Amino acid sequence: MARPVDFAALTAGFGPAPPVVAAGVSGGPHSLALALLAQEWAAARGIRFLALIADHGLRPESAAEAEHVRAMLAGQGIAARVLALSVAPGPAMQERAREARLAALLAACAEEGAAWLFLGHHRLDQVETLLFRAARGSGEAGLAAMPGWRAMPEALVLRPLLGTPPAALEDVCAAAGLPPVRDPSNDNPRFARIRTRAALADPGGEGETVAALALAA
Repeated sequence: MARPVDFAALTAGFGPAPPVVAAGVSGGPHSLALALLAQEWAAARGIRFLALIADHGLRPESAAEAEHVRAMLAGQGIAARVLALSVAPGPAMQERAREARLAALLAACAEEGAAWLFLGHHRLDQVETLLFRAARGSGEAGLAAMPGWRAMPEALVLRPLLGTPPAALEDVCAAAGLPPVRDPSNDNPRFARIRTRAALADPGGEGETVAALALAA
């Protein structure tokens, strides 16, 4: 049975919506679900919605994958733009890739006049961040994990799905008949975040432990 996601309720606390909003979309199941939910929400309100696809250039096939995601979104009536990044391999690659991606997304928001930028972080991401920071000895601010919103000069960064289990987002993609792109790095145990995810042993993010940790964050 599909688990419904009420995007209108999840965004209700962010205030009046601007005329243009954007979302970072990798093509994975969670950001793809975000794009589908945001497009439906925006269309019902006369808001222009744009999906921003970051191509990190870390794998030979990444450019083709980004174009595939753009075409897949176009088939759903979602306008999308590919942002080509250049992230050098090496230490802290995932962290550097995240920083480069956010910078590119915010720059594109400024160019497009999008005052809101949605990101697809979900309940399990929140829990992984909490545990990752706890392992590094973070204080109270760090253990609060990811905020639901963050004001940046270019746009307001919003994470409406922080309380949503990833299983529900997989359902959104399945209901639309869209096969997500699976990044192999998300299964690579050499990354600390991936090892944390494996230790939780709850890929759907619906168990009691994950729910309690998300609430604690």
